Amino acid sequence: MSLAKKAFYHAAGLIPLKTLQHPLPMHLLLPYHHLVNNTDVPHIKHLYPYKNERLFEQDVDYLLRHFKPVTLQEVIQASRGQLTLPHNAFLLTFDDGLREVAEVIVPLLRRKGVPAVFFLNNAFLDNRTLFYKFKISLLIEALQTRSYSAAVLEEAAALLPPDERGLTAALKAVRYSNKGLTDDVAALLQVSFEDYLKQQRPFMTTEEVKALLVDGFAIGGHSVDHPYYSDLTLEQQLMQTRESVEYLVNQFGIDYRVFAFPHSDAGVSRTFFDRLFQEENPMDLVFGTGNQRQDISPRILHRFNCERPSLPIEQAVKGILLYGRLKKICRQNNIHRN
Repeated sequence: MSLAKKAFYHAAGLIPLKTLQHPLPMHLLLPYHHLVNNTDVPHIKHLYPYKNERLFEQDVDYLLRHFKPVTLQEVIQASRGQLTLPHNAFLLTFDDGLREVAEVIVPLLRRKGVPAVFFLNNAFLDNRTLFYKFKISLLIEALQTRSYSAAVLEEAAALLPPDERGLTAALKAVRYSNKGLTDDVAALLQVSFEDYLKQQRPFMTTEEVKALLVDGFAIGGHSVDHPYYSDLTLEQQLMQTRESVEYLVNQFGIDYRVFAFPHSDAGVSRTFFDRLFQEENPMDLVFGTGNQRQDISPRILHRFNCERPSLPIEQAVKGILLYGRLKKICRQNNIHRN
């Protein structure tokens, strides 16, 4: 995080919470995480930071002190105008369907009586395939923990688009469109993604998802295999969205359709939403990662990243609330000028 962002969040943390409340759509706070773990997770450690169990529990306790938990069904009803959410509501969301959901997150939330939504990629469920970004992290881990000859490293670099910053940077630059390069490098570095899937089981199983549904938690689609939507055509975007959600409807018998963008909604047009909301089985809600911003429809809600261990929960929440209030003031000033 940049120094400017740190200063902003620190300043926000000094403001009384009551001063900052009410700039959110439907008064709904939407923090998101991926996992909670006390140890280094090789397939994630080179991608983004995450909180341990102690910090995550502190987060949940803070939210329960100052906000009121709501269910996904209540949010769906509120988006239709059928229900008014409680004052200062919050709904926790988690992306990618990682094993830690079943082993760490659900037990803690169940104990505290907190609802949540878990967004899943059907290609990864039951550890059938490995997300290409996770492959990148495992390859970087191998480079840092194993010894390779200069010749092997040179050959690995030759497989990737050139990057003057080095092999690690070249791996991080791999995109969805050329994700097959990770398999080529893995063969050269003798890293077996198949063995990792079997031994480490990074994703939840179908039975674990069924169990969390029995516990009253909710699920949603997160695309088939986690592409950047900005890299896809409109038809590809719609296919990734529909297939991920319909798989969950058919596999688990849920009677709602919700979706969260992988990465972000950058590159998504209004036509995408028009078609998604007007088809025979329309989407109930779509979640982005636009830091709680107001969007073109009450069925489009934006979440904010709440998993950075370096950012205390109070600063994260107040920072988002302050950001929303400042954006609202800017919009009002623009209206007055025009």
